[in-house]
Amino acid sequence: MKTELTVSGRYDKNENFVGRFTPRASVVFSPGEQHHFRASYQTGFRNPTIGDQYIKLNVGPIIILGGAPVNSQGLNAYENSFTAASVGAFASAFGAQVAQGVPFPTAVANNKDKLVKSNVPYIQPEQVQSFEIGYKGFFGQKILFDVNYYLSQYQDFLINTVVIRPDSEVLLDDGKVNAAAATDILGGKTQAFQLYTNAADQVSIQGISAGVSFILPKSYRLHTNATWTEFNLQDANPNNIPAFNTPSWKSNVTFSNPRLSDQLGFSVAWHWQSAFDWYGTFTSLTPGRIDAYSLFDAQISYKVPKLKTMVKLGAANLTNNYVVQAYGSPAVGGLYYLSLNFDDLLR
Repeated sequence: MKTELTVSGRYDKNENFVGRFTPRASVVFSPGEQHHFRASYQTGFRNPTIGDQYIKLNVGPIIILGGAPVNSQGLNAYENSFTAASVGAFASAFGAQVAQGVPFPTAVANNKDKLVKSNVPYIQPEQVQSFEIGYKGFFGQKILFDVNYYLSQYQDFLINTVVIRPDSEVLLDDGKVNAAAATDILGGKTQAFQLYTNAADQVSIQGISAGVSFILPKSYRLHTNATWTEFNLQDANPNNIPAFNTPSWKSNVTFSNPRLSDQLGFSVAWHWQSAFDWYGTFTSLTPGRIDAYSLFDAQISYKVPKLKTMVKLGAANLTNNYVVQAYGSPAVGGLYYLSLNFDDLLR
């Protein structure tokens, strides 16, 4: 019986972000040589790309602006702007009242409080915390079993948001909406920005994978595994979350013998995955269905000892079953190959 504990940590500092410490820990408990229980906790992050931080592209109607504070100096976009949705609501309500004969100043005063100051933070790294537990056991020197469960929690996803900056200050000293800023919107004295920032939403992913390997007589081997994955959007806005695009179920079965004879070996494998909905900009976040499919792979190998060479003839997707793996992508069929692996020729 033994227990192994591993603790580690990493500290990263980027000039645009506060220092970040990411600890990790794992423990393995082995009551005997054949059975092992494990658990781990990990944290991680992903820094925004150079473009996410420093892009400053004026495309006419809008300026695309990276989220590093130094990148927006003098533009007053993060500090002094209205949300795009509130600008639309204000303009619509103002227009309706003017059409009814309400004087311009009165219509502005009546509707300016529909404007909402944006509260867009400067960009920060995405973050993740992961927990995992698992077990691996060897039974009778012939069966190897492995199972694990994991849960990952993500936050601060990188997103874009559109704001409207008027020429005037958006708020007065008392915190109320400035009528001059509202008038700027109606007079076209504004600039639209697409800002890089982080979503406040949190999502989680959990999954279970299990595999069993059988060591059979005469070097035959049978291995099978299955994976279940679930994406939990929780209360998040789907527009703020990267598409998960992963089937709930995947499974594989492999039957092989690397020593069918002194020179001959083979392997056959079956792969299957369940149907799922694909989300992405290609479909404007409208789900596109990816059908379930299964594939067969096969390979035979032959050793040529005199030439110190292994000849392999095989196929991925042996039956040439055309499948689509991403919505809008072309269907892909079989791949057939012949390879020569040379060993020891230069020794």
